[in-house]
Amino acid sequence: MLAIVVVVVVAGGAWYAMSTYRPATAPTAPMTYTVALTDPPVVPEGTTDLLINYSGVAVHTTEGGWIPNTKATGTVNLMALQNLSVVIANVNVSRDATVNIVRLYISNATIVVNGTSYPLMLPSGELTIPITNASRAAPGALVDLQPHVVEAYVGDQPVFIMAPAAVAVPLNYTAPPGTVMHVPNNMHEVLESARANVTVTSATLQVVGNETILSITVKNDGSTPVEVLGVDVKGPWSIEVPPITIETKDFSATINVEGARANMSLVFFANGTQLVPAVQRASEHMHVNWVLPPRAKAKWMGVEWSGNEDEFHQEMGRWANYMGGGSPPEMTIRGPNGSFNFTGGRAFNSTAPAPAPAMNGYNATFSGASYAEEWANALGYILQPNASVTFTYEGFITLGPHLKDSPMGPVNITIIPISGEDYTISVLTIPASNATTTTTVS
Repeated sequence: MLAIVVVVVVAGGAWYAMSTYRPATAPTAPMTYTVALTDPPVVPEGTTDLLINYSGVAVHTTEGGWIPNTKATGTVNLMALQNLSVVIANVNVSRDATVNIVRLYISNATIVVNGTSYPLMLPSGELTIPITNASRAAPGALVDLQPHVVEAYVGDQPVFIMAPAAVAVPLNYTAPPGTVMHVPNNMHEVLESARANVTVTSATLQVVGNETILSITVKNDGSTPVEVLGVDVKGPWSIEVPPITIETKDFSATINVEGARANMSLVFFANGTQLVPAVQRASEHMHVNWVLPPRAKAKWMGVEWSGNEDEFHQEMGRWANYMGGGSPPEMTIRGPNGSFNFTGGRAFNSTAPAPAPAMNGYNATFSGASYAEEWANALGYILQPNASVTFTYEGFITLGPHLKDSPMGPVNITIIPISGEDYTISVLTIPASNATTTTTVS
């Protein structure tokens, strides 16, 4: 759980009301409106660091609108904070102002898993968090980002998606930037009570051929607006790939894979009421070693090859590593020495798979990436109090990464829900909520 403390400084001096002059008041001491980070976020196993680089903070007052502090920049390691808060900004505001919203600008984010650093994909680099029970008397606000990091895959390459689910509450102390303080237990209870009252009233997931049809209706039962960032759909997915061509100097092969499936999460960002697969466009800029996730299982694999036999065996071992150290239960291999059928995974002899390397050609902040400029500042949907909305996706979930040692160009990987299987759907919101449901694919 991540909390950010935003500090607001109240400026004294002359002010006017109703065009009537009033004598200047004596200067008052600045008030800090604090943005703090507390408790590690929900992250994949093996995570040691989660670094957030922020490039500015702004606060919104009911009297004067937005007030930015572009000099509030820095880096915070969320994994290093346990029941602590850190002040990251001071913002000058008018006397007696009521600050009701905090905005945090994230330039990029990085996660370290099993010693390897990966960029984090974000639905937006601009997080706007309303303050629950905003008070004119409060000298600050405690913002808890509560980020949930989802591990998805494009081929064998992991893609880490950070879905912030922030809440904010008034804070009763002030401190200069950089101050680290203990967060009392009662403040955790206050943050938990500030969660949005959002429910899923209906959800359906269908498959027609290779087409996915997803519909989820969400209701805001609370008294304040809620921003819906997207949904996380977790369950078993079918993976279809075309015949794959591999070429090196002394070796070439064509590979066919059938019946592949993997248990994994697919995150859909909300672009208005339309859902967009988060990794779809990112995949076009990625290079992968293999077309399936490490934990994927395939029913059958066929390899037709020619060229150097030693290099063929090296390639077979490499593919086995990418597939998690094993092979499909049935394989057919055709080469210069004839055709052979294997059962029980006996075709591969391999060592344990090495951790997947960090991917290249990928921008951490999704809305700022060159391939998604048209979505900048458009992701998300504001759900008003007592209102309902239906989010939908209908289409083919296709990924188009480039495969190492292949002359094919982008490889079209199609992700399909499996009829009769159960999927857990979690709604990603600001403020955070517990909106989750389970549905069976029809």
